[in-house]
Amino acid sequence: MLHPRTQDMLTRTLTEVEALHERHGWDLSPELIGVFDRPTSAHPHRVHVDADLFDPSVWHAPNLADGDQTNPPAVILHRRAGHAASLPMRDVLRAWLHCDGRRCVGFAMVFEAWAGPVGPGYRHGDLAQAPASACVETRLVAAVDIDLRLYRVLRARGAQAPTVDTWAAPPPRVRHTRIATGLTRLVTLARDL
Repeated sequence: MLHPRTQDMLTRTLTEVEALHERHGWDLSPELIGVFDRPTSAHPHRVHVDADLFDPSVWHAPNLADGDQTNPPAVILHRRAGHAASLPMRDVLRAWLHCDGRRCVGFAMVFEAWAGPVGPGYRHGDLAQAPASACVETRLVAAVDIDLRLYRVLRARGAQAPTVDTWAAPPPRVRHTRIATGLTRLVTLARDL
């Protein structure tokens, strides 16, 4: 179990990741990030990120996107999670996870998506039927930690600051998203390695 101060540092780090992306602008490729702690006596709850497991071009690779570079990031995330679990990749993943004595405490993904109002009775796919005027471009940093807690940092395009949510028990409409389930797959694999 993560110490509450480590959880706070994780939230702060994810907020800093979003702020860095905000400085770089919009229309960026998604990014998969490993979240690690490497406690020291001076900083017992220190958290850092590493985005070097997969090459950034993975989000545009035709063989992963079935030749369609417009495939949603969630589809490619699940393909990457499946690839990471393959026998040849396990050794690479294990070495990356434990590089320099660090410990993986979660996985995060930064991506852009369209969002809209979610009212009572919302069903998956409803947003696709919403008028363009009701949709807002957003940047999300979604993360799952080793305790399967879900974090979300969300900024609407043009907003001064993001909203930050953390759930020990996420609501079903959040918990069952393809991004959350893909990140959970990676965290579960990391715990086993």
